[in-house]
Amino acid sequence: MQRFAGSKTLLVIGAVTFLSLLGTAVSDPIRPLFIVNVGSTTFELGLIMALQSLVSVLTRVPASALSDKLGRWRLMLFSLVLSVGTTALFAFVYEPIWFFPIVALSAISWSTFSVISFVIASDLSTTATRGTIMGIYFTAIGASLLVGPLLCSLLILFIGFRELFLVSTFFPLLALILFAFVANRSEIDMPSIGAAMNVDRVSTVLGSIYRVFRIKNVVAMYYAQVAFAISFGVFSTLFSIYAEGSLRITPSIIALLFSVRAFTNLLIRLPAGRVSDRIGRRRPVIISHAIFVVVFALLPFTRNLAILGLLIALYGVGWGMRVAPDAALVSESVASADRPIALAILMTMFDVGIALGSLMVGVSAMYLSIPDLFFLCAPILLSGLLALIYFTRETLNL
Repeated sequence: MQRFAGSKTLLVIGAVTFLSLLGTAVSDPIRPLFIVNVGSTTFELGLIMALQSLVSVLTRVPASALSDKLGRWRLMLFSLVLSVGTTALFAFVYEPIWFFPIVALSAISWSTFSVISFVIASDLSTTATRGTIMGIYFTAIGASLLVGPLLCSLLILFIGFRELFLVSTFFPLLALILFAFVANRSEIDMPSIGAAMNVDRVSTVLGSIYRVFRIKNVVAMYYAQVAFAISFGVFSTLFSIYAEGSLRITPSIIALLFSVRAFTNLLIRLPAGRVSDRIGRRRPVIISHAIFVVVFALLPFTRNLAILGLLIALYGVGWGMRVAPDAALVSESVASADRPIALAILMTMFDVGIALGSLMVGVSAMYLSIPDLFFLCAPILLSGLLALIYFTRETLNL
């Protein structure tokens, strides 16, 4: 296997990322069902599901800037402690109102951790290896999205929703222990490429944002990210409820369908990153968005479980195909000094889209059926696909 500078650091970050996200991934398939069972209306469900992303929108970019002052190691440690607490607290919610503060704190935890770990992985790469390293990093995330639903599918046969949240607390706790005792603090706090090279020391966060949004390539990528995330938010909020209520699928099988999506997602991530190092970033990204259009155009009309499973698997392929090339293309479209902010904004655009999708569910639930909302995502995704085709190009690192 090819060796990279800082490979030990990358391994630790990947393992901690996997375990931290696994705590959430175990409960993801049944979380909307649990929120509704506690007594939330569809409108409240939309707000609760949107809150995670809304809080992340407000915290990702500040967290990226704050990490340079307080240190990445400290902020990541703080986020992991918070993750352990919020994961456990879900088990003790008996009134819907308490979901709001718990979800908000959970969002602060993940947004802080994810943006810092993302930038560390990017700093360990070069133009020649960025697709591969991003693929490795996102494979750790994809692995948690596969293992989590599989565990959910098994555990939910024997324990209730509340017990499932308590069991899932073990994983962020293990991530906290691993990070505190194994992570090399000096390597974690290594300054970003821009800072290390003393590039544009007078640049401010607002200055970086201004420069980033002047690049047509990046703006088109951000728009496509929002379009994808809107559909993701709609799917995450409604699919479990739709599958149980309209398709009569049990929670265990619903979790298994999430595992199918996660499996194909994980399977394609690293190969897509490596392929993009050879053929360019645009083509994998464009193909992935075309897949999303097809999936959401067909999803409302699919009631056969086998065909539904194929669509979900295809959804995972599209999702996994885009993540590493997306990050690599944005990284290579901006100056190195602006890269941390550009990547933080890319993740923030995902949060913006999920929030819009979840809010769309809450507001439109009384007017549109769930299949209608799924179908509405298809033209939204198509607009993102057209933006990628007409407004992006391959770029060299600046």
